[in-house]
Amino acid sequence: MIVIGHKDGKIEKASLSRFTQKTRVYNTHTIIGGEFAVGKDEDNIAFKTLLGSCVAIMFYDEVTRIKGMNHFLLPSSNSTNDDMKYGLYSVEAMLNEMYKLGCSKQNMSAKISGGADIMQLIVASNSIGHRNVEFAKDFCKSEGFKLVSEHTRGEHGRLILLAEAFQTFIKVTQKSETDSKILNEEKALQTEITKSPVIKEYVGGVDLFGVEDKSAEPEMEIELF
Repeated sequence: MIVIGHKDGKIEKASLSRFTQKTRVYNTHTIIGGEFAVGKDEDNIAFKTLLGSCVAIMFYDEVTRIKGMNHFLLPSSNSTNDDMKYGLYSVEAMLNEMYKLGCSKQNMSAKISGGADIMQLIVASNSIGHRNVEFAKDFCKSEGFKLVSEHTRGEHGRLILLAEAFQTFIKVTQKSETDSKILNEEKALQTEITKSPVIKEYVGGVDLFGVEDKSAEPEMEIELF
């Protein structure tokens, strides 16, 4: 059983037979922006997501051998908003599901990835990617989770694969068809969020998942981090 937190806040318990997509040698579930997934190593289901300025926080309990991954677009809302696109609500909802399955904070460690400056802003510290990364690091520190590794920032998108025993693979996109699609999506979100009455800041995010890059330009090989 895989526990999936959806963008609308609903929590789904999905049967393992549903996950037939293959990535490398793993049956895989793709996490889209504003969602999370939790599962046991024994389920043999890997989690995958594609990140631009968004960030994924990954947790693993070494005793229960349970892993979790989310994908959030913004650190938090300017108002009280239970929306999975915000990091604070997303990570708390995911951890709650992990605790229900028997995970314990003292047995858990964390990894983070994403937060690229796809827009290549002159002042990188003003980018939403930078703020997403800082939120993720601050959250882990304040809540007492050991951050064992991170692969963050830069100017390109990332494809992340989380497998058993906290094995985490990454593939960084280059200036290819995939990166262009990510950039176009982030420009559209910037325009959309600037008009929002609640949030008056640049927002980057990616909802392109399971996309095959058919361009001739190669990407970096998948590597552990």
